[in-house]
Amino acid sequence: MTKQDLMDIIVKVAPGSPLREGVDYILDAGIGALIVIGYDDEVEKVRDGGFFIDCDYTPERIFELSKMDGAIILNDDCSKILYANVHIQPNISFITTESGTRHRTAERTAKHLKREVVAISERKKNVTLYKGELKYRLKNFDELNIEVGQVLKTLESYRHVLNRSLDNLTILELDDLVTVLDVANTLQRFEMVRRISEEITRYLLELGTRGRLVNMQVSELIWDLDDEEESFLKDYIDDGMTTDSVRRYLHSLSDSELLDIENVVVALGYSKSSSVFDNKIAAKGY
Repeated sequence: MTKQDLMDIIVKVAPGSPLREGVDYILDAGIGALIVIGYDDEVEKVRDGGFFIDCDYTPERIFELSKMDGAIILNDDCSKILYANVHIQPNISFITTESGTRHRTAERTAKHLKREVVAISERKKNVTLYKGELKYRLKNFDELNIEVGQVLKTLESYRHVLNRSLDNLTILELDDLVTVLDVANTLQRFEMVRRISEEITRYLLELGTRGRLVNMQVSELIWDLDDEEESFLKDYIDDGMTTDSVRRYLHSLSDSELLDIENVVVALGYSKSSSVFDNKIAAKGY
């Protein structure tokens, strides 16, 4: 499963969403639940018992239905409750690392059906999301606040370093003293800011409506980032390179590979050798 798969399911259970409201009711009552999102022939094959409801979803209804032992099945967009009190029987050949019965069933069901499954633990009072091989435990609000604060500080710091690097380039340009290494260091910082901003996006999704203030702060820090990077790349990439190809190469690098400045030099279209680091390079005027 991809990062996008994780984001898609987080959005459905983010604070402010109808499903999250129902999940919070269940957590507050100290009961558990297993919720399968989506229904098709494959779901029918693993469904045993329960009863067909086919009613509009409301947080109150899913809370009342969760008082029964079986699973609840919703439609794909969580606008309808299709079945309740269902016994789900996924193929036991799918490996699970969970210990509790509900969570073992949830993980196997997600792997078997490639669908989103939500498991709510009455004992641990937490929510775990599954889809295919993906597994993610939702953090509580206090945990999220601490982590978001840390990532936001990192983003602010990286943005400050990037701005300082761009200012330094402007000064060097006046005397035609810009080198390949100067450009590579600045591009490296652009990519670091982008990666941190992507990381904080997941936290914002998980915060839902509670993340409005942080979202405003992040937007202020990165609002012109793409345009700045585009102009920067057009100024300094080697002839024959495109801004898109540079970005694709950078995005393919792992975090540790990005820290190797030679890889960033290659992204710009220059040879992977420290001998080119001190070569002078002139901006093209973008």
